[in-house]
Amino acid sequence: MIVVNGRFLGQRPGGLQRTARSLLAALREVAEVEVVAPAPDPLADVVLPAPPGRGGGQVWEQVRLPRFARGRLVLSLANTAPVAGRNAVLVHDLAPLVGPQWFVPSMRVYGRLVLAAARHAELCLTVSHVVADELRERGADVAGMVRPAVDPSFARSSPAAVRQVRHAHGLHRPYALLLGWADPRKDAALAVRAHLGALAEVPHDLVLLGGGRGVFAPVLLPEVPSVHRLGHVADDDVRALLTGAAVLLFPSRYEGFGLPPLEARACGTPSLVSDLPVLRESGGGTTFLPVGDLPIWTAALVDALRSPTRVEPAVSRTWADAAASLQELLPG
Repeated sequence: MIVVNGRFLGQRPGGLQRTARSLLAALREVAEVEVVAPAPDPLADVVLPAPPGRGGGQVWEQVRLPRFARGRLVLSLANTAPVAGRNAVLVHDLAPLVGPQWFVPSMRVYGRLVLAAARHAELCLTVSHVVADELRERGADVAGMVRPAVDPSFARSSPAAVRQVRHAHGLHRPYALLLGWADPRKDAALAVRAHLGALAEVPHDLVLLGGGRGVFAPVLLPEVPSVHRLGHVADDDVRALLTGAAVLLFPSRYEGFGLPPLEARACGTPSLVSDLPVLRESGGGTTFLPVGDLPIWTAALVDALRSPTRVEPAVSRTWADAAASLQELLPG
């Protein structure tokens, strides 16, 4: 039986943790696994407490988990993995190595841990061709890909739900939406500048979702009444905000895959996305724009606001599909 590294289950939820959780839930339906976590969780079969202290999680992952596995394959779904023993690891991106300026200095150690896990793994997997190439350039042997999926809960919210969330947050004008703004990679600064440029042409608001995490370098934005920073909101509100948005802005400078444009499409909302190879690969964007080109982003935002459109949700890959792909790559 394969042991699943459940360290991520106790971490603060972010895009990585949500993706790993969804994949694990689907994998449990098709494969015999034993999920080991340092704290209780509905997806955990075994709770193996971590040592106290700041480095307790790493000690748990590098020492206690391999001892518990006793030679069995340990499957890690969230970038890091034990270096010793038999290991399969799914690497989602190499952001701390590609752009260390986006993170606090301690994340450089994390980036090296991710790469070490990939290099030492019996089975190294990733989520896109772009990340596979990055791993191979750094000496890892990539065995295959497990592409993420859009959760089926991402669908058009009802008009009543959209009205309710707009009223709750004082959104009385058309608005553009940016997810994960506190991650410097997402280039919220460009989104705000494009919004301010377009504001003179079309009255609208910019909504920033997400909050700061201790791993990111600070993102400094001007205080502008038309920019609404909502922080973390409930999943139902995220879907309603996506449905109600005139457009999703995704001016990211680096991604391992890029789910938000796919989630927006599932809600019927078009997106303006950076023209990155990985975002072409994932296929979620409706309009691709040059990275960091403010005049083009401003003009595209004006066009999206002046001529609002809806998009037809595309037939999307499911987490069951992703789990089936993963199961095929794992040793029998």
